[in-house]
Amino acid sequence: MERFSDALATGPTHPDYTLLVTGDRGTGKTALLNVLEDQAADQNWMVITAAASAESVSARVASEARRCIEQMRKGRRGTRVSSVSMMGVGVSLEPDLRGSEGAPSLLAVLEELGDLLADRGSGVLLTVDELHDVDRDDVRNVASAVQIVTRRRQRPVAFAAAALPLIEDTHLADPNMTFLQRCARARLGLLEADETRRALQQPIIDRGSVIKDDALAEAAALTLGYPYMIQLVGFHAWQMREDPSAPISLINVRAGAVVAESAMVDQIAGPTWNRLSPMDRRFLFAMLKDEPDSSLADIAERLERNLQYARTYRRRLIAAGAISSSSKGRVRFRHHALRVRAETAVREE
Repeated sequence: MERFSDALATGPTHPDYTLLVTGDRGTGKTALLNVLEDQAADQNWMVITAAASAESVSARVASEARRCIEQMRKGRRGTRVSSVSMMGVGVSLEPDLRGSEGAPSLLAVLEELGDLLADRGSGVLLTVDELHDVDRDDVRNVASAVQIVTRRRQRPVAFAAAALPLIEDTHLADPNMTFLQRCARARLGLLEADETRRALQQPIIDRGSVIKDDALAEAAALTLGYPYMIQLVGFHAWQMREDPSAPISLINVRAGAVVAESAMVDQIAGPTWNRLSPMDRRFLFAMLKDEPDSSLADIAERLERNLQYARTYRRRLIAAGAISSSSKGRVRFRHHALRVRAETAVREE
């Protein structure tokens, strides 16, 4: 947040003026994008946001940018422009000066909008969530336009996007994605133990209540520093009290954790599982025999494959947010919810 605020104040020469936020599901990527949008709006910038859908982001952002230009010409200024849909349709790599049906291209409208805002001492922030799910040609088109407008022509058009770590092996592995490769990184992960306790305790204190020491210790242990799990356990433990004025107890935390774990299986483990290939899933099935972690050599033996083969799938699954390395040659499920999802799949088969 501090880096990006400084970037907006400095201008396009700042390294963080174009930023890529990466992290597993539930680590706070979208929440961080929202904060960055608020920072821009607080500085009287325009904000165009994007989220996954079935429409070309290039066409939609160009349309919203044109609307911004029209607003400015008519003397109206809004900051948060709209929620722009994205994902899907492929477009050309190099943006030309005209878009479909003779409309100005994304490059042309961003240049015009940037010029107008520069004259007023302001700018526009483009944010894109779930960038990993956007069609690669569409990403190239957006990246090319922003690179020309921001980096080469120094217009006040800032860019921030969020993606799962697997983008490193997909879009960022494309040699034509040099702009994205040069974006500054903000990598979100698990919280440290003291951060976890503070994240659980401080909102409770802010609302005029308390959590007992044993309850706080167990809540922190149950969440394993996973941001979304922290949010869920804290919320449901709060809700479990029969007396809203009573401190949050160990019983409240344990009851809240049951609800939180179920939500994690559905909302975090489910989408992760659905993206995995059959062999990815076989790798996870092979891990179910061990607790808390598995030897890569044992997994290779269970899969009837060599160690190099297992290493390849370890890298794939780490990028997908399914597992993590616990020590040299050993891996574990990134979160217990994914182990539960794998166990459910075994029973269903």
